[in-house]
Amino acid sequence: MATLETYSEADKVKLSKFAKILTHKVAQIVVQSRQGRKITQECNARNAVDNGPPLSPTNQQWFNLSIPDEPEVKQDTNGVLKEEIVASLANVLCIEISLRTSDDERMVLELWTVRLVPSSSNNGISIPTIYYRMSIMLKSTLTISRITPAYKMSRSQHKESYKIFHKIYGGEPNLTLLGEKFKRIKISDLQTPIGTIYIDVVYRTKMTILPEDKPKVIESTSVTTTVNDIMVKSDHFYESPKKVNNDKKGIDLSKPLTVGAFVDADQIRELHDALSQQLPPEPQMTWLCSEKDKNDIKFKNLSISEDDAKPGCSTDNTGTSTLHATSKAIEVPKAKNGDKYASLMDFPFANGSPMADLANFYQECLQARSASDEWIEIGEVSASTDSESLSQQLKMFEDAVPEFDNMVASMFSNSENGSE
Repeated sequence: MATLETYSEADKVKLSKFAKILTHKVAQIVVQSRQGRKITQECNARNAVDNGPPLSPTNQQWFNLSIPDEPEVKQDTNGVLKEEIVASLANVLCIEISLRTSDDERMVLELWTVRLVPSSSNNGISIPTIYYRMSIMLKSTLTISRITPAYKMSRSQHKESYKIFHKIYGGEPNLTLLGEKFKRIKISDLQTPIGTIYIDVVYRTKMTILPEDKPKVIESTSVTTTVNDIMVKSDHFYESPKKVNNDKKGIDLSKPLTVGAFVDADQIRELHDALSQQLPPEPQMTWLCSEKDKNDIKFKNLSISEDDAKPGCSTDNTGTSTLHATSKAIEVPKAKNGDKYASLMDFPFANGSPMADLANFYQECLQARSASDEWIEIGEVSASTDSESLSQQLKMFEDAVPEFDNMVASMFSNSENGSE
């Protein structure tokens, strides 16, 4: 086992190279997993006993993973790691994954960070062991990159809905861009002679796009102000009157009729006069009332006529006429329960469809119900007539009781005379 004192400058340079390649591969894994396509890469054949770094610099299979390098991602990562690897990773490498809609609205989904904290711990780990543990860190990053919500959203991205973008920069990430209740996953950490390497990811949990607080500058001739507030009307959260269909507009017949454009006013006036002559002689606005309101008006007029007739019944003729008037039957239209639902079951152009069959079944049920009501009324009438005839027969038998008594007495007397 090597110790800290046995690490040569060549070993430290080799570890710095491994750390730099590890950072490049982490950036490639994260960005390629958010491009919305499956990645298939053939693995290079290696000997099973060889667990060290690749022998050829052109070989892509670093850390026992065949990860292709995209030039754009490699260029952005090199821009952050242009200084010494220890100083660059001490400043934190951040990979920002964001979503942008077709309306140019932006939302940050994830923040991946790779950092190195310098330390002088004497762990006595050999270079091949550190390389092997770096490969485990990279495989853990590959696994975690497929289980966060951003991966599922990246597989569904489309240019007409939204696209996923990335940004690689150096410095501490701004976690406020992830909104409330974000979550953090510590992928791995590894102690090396040059420091401890940490790989973390912080991702958003609330996938709702809110309007960003971008200050608006209003320039005038003399004053320049910054506006952060949004003016909200008092009826902002109320429905428009055009969408309310339940309001009933009153009709005032006293107002003159107004005609629209390209309408002959003389014909409208003649039509109005003809319709006014055809209206029944009823109180004003009565024809607009419902059937129930009309019945209420009839009962009200009837009660008024009864009150007027009571003080004037001085003679028998007037009394009989009043009684005759009050005993006159008034036909009250029977409310039809099915009328208010009949319009709902009217389906034009639906012959032979399941909806038409449903409407026919509903009408048959209504007709059967009305027929049953009629049979019940007929049964009640027949029962009342039977009770009246039975009472008449009982009264007739009660009147004939003396005759039956005389007949029985005469029969007893005849039997006694015959026995003597």
